[in-house]
Amino acid sequence: MVIINPKYEFLREKIATISTTFNTAGNVIYKDRNEIRCMSIAPNLDICVKRFQRCSFFKQILYSFFRLPKAIRAYTNAIRINELGPFTPEPIACIIETHQGFITDSYLITKQSNLQHTFYEFRDGDISGKEDLIASFAKWAADLHAAGILHKDFSPGNILYDKVDNVWKFEMVDINRVSFQHISKKRGCTNFCRLWGKVDFFEHLATSYAQYRHISSEHALRWMLSARRRFWRNRSREHFVHDETFSIGVIISTYNNPRWLEKVFWGLKYQTHLPNEIIIADDGSNKETETLIQRYSDILPIKHVWHPDNGFRKTMILNEAVKIAVSDYIIFMDQDLIPRSDFVSMHYQHAKENRFISGGAISIPEQLSEEITESDIKTGKIFSIKWLISHGVKWNWKLSKLWKNKFLCKLLNTLTPTKASWNGGNASTWRKYILQANGFDTRMRYGAEDREFGQRLENMGYRGIQLRYGTPLIHLYHKRPYRNHQDWNNNIRIWRETRKNKYTTTQYGITQ
Repeated sequence: MVIINPKYEFLREKIATISTTFNTAGNVIYKDRNEIRCMSIAPNLDICVKRFQRCSFFKQILYSFFRLPKAIRAYTNAIRINELGPFTPEPIACIIETHQGFITDSYLITKQSNLQHTFYEFRDGDISGKEDLIASFAKWAADLHAAGILHKDFSPGNILYDKVDNVWKFEMVDINRVSFQHISKKRGCTNFCRLWGKVDFFEHLATSYAQYRHISSEHALRWMLSARRRFWRNRSREHFVHDETFSIGVIISTYNNPRWLEKVFWGLKYQTHLPNEIIIADDGSNKETETLIQRYSDILPIKHVWHPDNGFRKTMILNEAVKIAVSDYIIFMDQDLIPRSDFVSMHYQHAKENRFISGGAISIPEQLSEEITESDIKTGKIFSIKWLISHGVKWNWKLSKLWKNKFLCKLLNTLTPTKASWNGGNASTWRKYILQANGFDTRMRYGAEDREFGQRLENMGYRGIQLRYGTPLIHLYHKRPYRNHQDWNNNIRIWRETRKNKYTTTQYGITQ
């Protein structure tokens, strides 16, 4: 079944073929439960096609016989919304495919929006220089609510914005969950509960929104914050609300591998929770690495700490990175580990007092490591088990670390026999605990230097949280020319001494 906006009836034949060509047509801009592709269907007409996830058998029955499918609801909602104002991209068509009377695939087709940003870009709520944007958004939202339009999933990813002809413009997407009703002033304020941001963001939002809805800014702020606290307290927190609680930083160790480091930067670019700072702990790399870091410093909040190359001195440069860090909480990773988009968010969500987090990684072969592109990372392809296997990765149980089902990940993290020890490639804790332990032992070269540090945390009573499953990194292939038997034995000796004597600090670490 194909339902077409009468305005675009002349495109019926082309629209009817979209479902058969969808897998190869256009460019993927989003792929998770649903998949969204952008493509051109006529001269000067770019479209956005959303294929909804196939439903479970129960929901197939529900949407086939008792309730309108999501694609039809989104299409009819968009038609009605566009009659009320420019609040969403113009709908073109929807397609419903069935088999033996049951819905299989469904598609929503709209004009491609010219707006390039989402409210995810507010991330931790930094509003500096964005006051005009917030005020414009408040007016747009007030107009939306005054028109009787309530988006029931008014979340950061569903709000698009950009500056067009020096004027801020906004649109909402994913509108199958929209209702049309009278929206009271209080209900309008509570509609912002899913947004991220610190209190000052909501203060600016409330002040402007109250002006346009003719209410007290104090009332508006109280309603917003109350609803926000209630929502995020009761939610499973797939995306954590960036509250005024703590800041988070990432420390990345590197040495003369800018190709791999750039792939890590690609992964950090597309985090749902951008860290407050990214510190590159550089163990003596050449100018090529410095040039790469300078190039990405305009995109990411990067700091660079470097010392001359004098052999493997990772522990020394990590300590220097910790010393210049200003974040409350710090994630450690290496130059060869690509993070999934929810990596920082997962560490943020699970951070607890008196604990540290121990994560995991999936290793891939050399050829695939070379071939990975920014698009593969942006779309999340490299974190698909099916995609990895199709590109030469052999199936093994470790690939289950890539599962996103929260129940299964929690179960596997509980059942795994692997101890939640400090893993320097995917681990995190509070900066104050790192300083309390005097950082890393600078006597240690390659081999167990991270485990020794983690042992001191444990000796202080800080226990590991197992996140091997659900917080994955893709481990790019690399050789280890710095590995030698003598250093390894020395490190093991130091580690065992720390464990035996219950050392909580080291005199060879950070001096305060």
